[in-house]
Amino acid sequence: MIVAFVAIVMIAVMMYVLLTNKVSPIVAFVCLPFLAGLALIFLVGFQGAEGENLTYSAQIGLLVNRWAAGGVQTTMSNAVLFIFSIIYFGIMSDAGMFDPIVQGLTKIAGKNPVMIYITTTLIAFVAQLDGATATTYLITIPAMLPLFKKLKLNVLSMLCLIGMMTGVWNMIPWGGTIIRTATTVTNLGTPVTPQELWVKVLPVEILGTILVMILAVWFGLNDKRRLTKEYGADFFDMIIQEEVVTSDEVSDLRRPKLLVVNLLLTAGIIVSMILTSAPSYLMFMFGTAIGVSINYRGLKAQSARVEAHATTAVGTAATFLAAGVFLGIFQETGMTVALANLILSAFPQSLLMHTGRVLGVFGTAIGIIFSPDLYYYSLLPVVGEVVRASGGSVEKCGLAMLIGHNVGVIISPCIPTTFLAIGLAGVQLKDHIRYSLKYFIGVSLILVLFAMALGVA
Repeated sequence: MIVAFVAIVMIAVMMYVLLTNKVSPIVAFVCLPFLAGLALIFLVGFQGAEGENLTYSAQIGLLVNRWAAGGVQTTMSNAVLFIFSIIYFGIMSDAGMFDPIVQGLTKIAGKNPVMIYITTTLIAFVAQLDGATATTYLITIPAMLPLFKKLKLNVLSMLCLIGMMTGVWNMIPWGGTIIRTATTVTNLGTPVTPQELWVKVLPVEILGTILVMILAVWFGLNDKRRLTKEYGADFFDMIIQEEVVTSDEVSDLRRPKLLVVNLLLTAGIIVSMILTSAPSYLMFMFGTAIGVSINYRGLKAQSARVEAHATTAVGTAATFLAAGVFLGIFQETGMTVALANLILSAFPQSLLMHTGRVLGVFGTAIGIIFSPDLYYYSLLPVVGEVVRASGGSVEKCGLAMLIGHNVGVIISPCIPTTFLAIGLAGVQLKDHIRYSLKYFIGVSLILVLFAMALGVA
């Protein structure tokens, strides 16, 4: 009971300091579990591998050298993957690999509301292939917002679709949430890689894409009826699309003559991840080295491109590594087991095996309170222990929670990019949540049930 109490206090404090932006996630994930571990050493104590009693100094050594360091080892490869995937796609974006696709889709849209909504979702899909939600928002919202405003279309509908497509395709091997899921599931005793999870979740992503497209048609037809009724049938003939002007600084980075080469390189990386057993991070290491050397000549230019994206990549990777400290201590001190036992004693026995599925269905709503780090590094380990103790699959539990949470990622105030999205679109968060939440929960329910039917979750 003491172990469970310390775990609850630690998680509560962690939620408070992270949700109120009191400290960096790195500080929270390193300091709080270490303090909790020290508290447990002096309150209950830990024994050695052979059951022998250990001195306080020996227990502290175990806490640092075995549990914390062991946890970092489980997150190391995923941290490296995130660093090089973000840098790689950043370089490809600088080189203009996505430009022809985005421009072509924008021209197709014309002035038909249904086509504009569909085009919006397609641009979001293309932009989200780099696994970074910030990139998706920065590409899609500025590209489509002028057209939405000129046609007086519903900007909240636009954000809903962009967020839903972003969430559906955030579950790719280099995406932050699937990396977090793989890290936690592996730490719970079921070794799995992000690409292995992706292969299983791919049919769910395809269904999610279809649902987003259906919703796009629905939104488009609703806006067309509304605007025709309000302004008349000739309203859409009065719209003239504005040409997007690219700054000289951005133009200097573009490499249109290397478009085919960059596309082939990117396709090669993705195919190799699917068809070979080579580590994903190694593929992106090679891809980054080849991509930057092909597109930018000379040490100065290459260093500038890597450094331009290194801050975001390294900052997030550092959080992954810090989370390893938390996961290692949280697991090895017995806090996850203690919390699982507490839940086991309070939760209906018939539902314990399905706890992950239940939480997955409501993952969007839970995501409003839990940041991705808290969701995957605090909640999932506890739920995973409960599911494992009741004879269920930790991997299926993780996938159910992953699928349900990702759909509504754009409405969470715990995610900085949410404020980027609403800032670019010029809407209030409360209006965004009020409008989109019902759609996100509905799609989450469908996708989780579909994954369960497939045996994935």
